[in-house]
Amino acid sequence: MDYSAFHMINQLAGHYALLDSLMKATAKYGVVMFAVPLLFLWFRGGISGKKAALLAMLAMAIALLAGQVITHIYMRPRPFMVHTVNQLVNHSGDPSFPSDHALFSFGLAGVILLENRRWGIAAIAFACLVAFSRVFTGLHYPGDVIGGALIGLVCGLVVWRVRKVFDPVLDFLIGIARRLKLA
Repeated sequence: MDYSAFHMINQLAGHYALLDSLMKATAKYGVVMFAVPLLFLWFRGGISGKKAALLAMLAMAIALLAGQVITHIYMRPRPFMVHTVNQLVNHSGDPSFPSDHALFSFGLAGVILLENRRWGIAAIAFACLVAFSRVFTGLHYPGDVIGGALIGLVCGLVVWRVRKVFDPVLDFLIGIARRLKLA
């Protein structure tokens, strides 16, 4: 079933130059765009926005760490390693599940959504585009990005639920940023 869904999406690749270019750019560099909502929260969100930006980065880091543990337990090969695919982006043959890009994107987007609904909805939508682009370009199965999305969102939710535990560290980091004129 995962391969069937992968094939249905990936077969769209290679037919429309503009769509291919958009998907390649998103698959490669989409995660960099998450700097925009994080910077918005940091500079426009007051103290709670600054804390949310730091918590989002923590959730993302925990999600990526969880992903590394999973890839050492379950080494799923990438689609291009076992099937003929329309591969638009070169990539190493490291394990496919879970998608690091989905872990990263949804870990950040989950916290952004909990802090600021408007920016959060945009972040979730963009995280979906990043995840879709990874399948479109032949790098992941849908299950890889769905798994990464769920893990990222759970990490974001857990970090958000226990955010008060991190207050002393967050206050310290924000204090340092203010002294350095970064906040």
